[in-house]
Amino acid sequence: MLRVLLVSEPGNAGVFRHVETLARWLMRRGMVPDLAYSSRRGSDRLVRLVQEITDAGGHTLDLKTSNAPQAADGPAMIALHAFVRQRRPDVIHAHSSKAGALARALPLLGLRIPVLYTAHGYYGLTGRRGLKSTFYNAVEAVLGRIGRSITLCQAETDLAASTLRIPRTRLHLVRNPVDATHFQPADAATRLAKRHELGVGDDTLLLGWVGRLAPQKDPLTLLRAFADHAVPANVKLYLLGEGEMEAECTALVDQLGIAHRIIRRGYMTDPLPFYQTLDGLISTSAYEGCPYSLLEALACDLPLLVSEAPGNIDFTTFGLSHCWSAPTADASAMAQRIAAWAADLRSKRPSNHRDIALRQFSEDECFGTILREYETMAQPRDTEACQAWNMSTSQR
Repeated sequence: MLRVLLVSEPGNAGVFRHVETLARWLMRRGMVPDLAYSSRRGSDRLVRLVQEITDAGGHTLDLKTSNAPQAADGPAMIALHAFVRQRRPDVIHAHSSKAGALARALPLLGLRIPVLYTAHGYYGLTGRRGLKSTFYNAVEAVLGRIGRSITLCQAETDLAASTLRIPRTRLHLVRNPVDATHFQPADAATRLAKRHELGVGDDTLLLGWVGRLAPQKDPLTLLRAFADHAVPANVKLYLLGEGEMEAECTALVDQLGIAHRIIRRGYMTDPLPFYQTLDGLISTSAYEGCPYSLLEALACDLPLLVSEAPGNIDFTTFGLSHCWSAPTADASAMAQRIAAWAADLRSKRPSNHRDIALRQFSEDECFGTILREYETMAQPRDTEACQAWNMSTSQR
């Protein structure tokens, strides 16, 4: 049975959503992965996954580090090295930049184990210039030649190949999946009841936004767009998220005078009830990989409004019936798209979003591709093991 080690520094948000769904998909197929994680950015979902893996017979390791370079990375590297020597996985799959750096350093320390890396959005996708961008690009360029990398969107693939100069033979575009059996539209009665619980009237259009309140997600453009006079008065915003920009967002809401039109909630273990109250989902991100929020909204058959940012813009190429886009960081243009979405809702055009989610983004399709990548990468080690065994038996 294939032995897989998953390594992830984030224990929340989209990166962790990928890791937990991948881990459970593997376990349903009889493959219990090991997990190296960090409790520094944890969540109740992380606690639950660690328990599930342990109960199923897998092993876990708390790296106790965070996303920024820091002194704790040294002990984390030592602990991961010892864990890998003990567990001897066939393949290591690292997620996000910190886990990617730690895992891809292992071959440099003498451990001959194949490493697969998913960046979930290279820092270089921000388009920013400066010391920080130069540093992260340099690290990704060097480590990108170790093992193989999975990219989640076309822009990520192009940046890896052109800017980071990672050979295309080491890159594989595999988009995130969505659990469409869980994420699905509510029936009319359930939806109405959920909206009434929020105090949302029958004539109100509810536009949702979910994510970390952080520069990557650009919540300030969202709020400025929502305050634009082009947005109809019957549109309310349901904002789900928390993060380092919370105080800044609150100050801007007060400055714009839109607090009465916003419903705010910091966190949901399961965001399904959030999606099932909405009339549409908006994303103003500066860059993404393949955001789970948009995929989950697709599965719930919701219209999408997206920034024309790396990762987000891919959704405009999927043939969606109800998708509007605006240039990144352009609040006025996004306000116009909100107005267009609100006007279009009255036509009640049929939507193809859930059908596309089912056909193009199933877990079996996406994770099946990753599993085949594991098997391909592990094959040389299997061959070496057989050769070593044959040699030892022939010398007896």
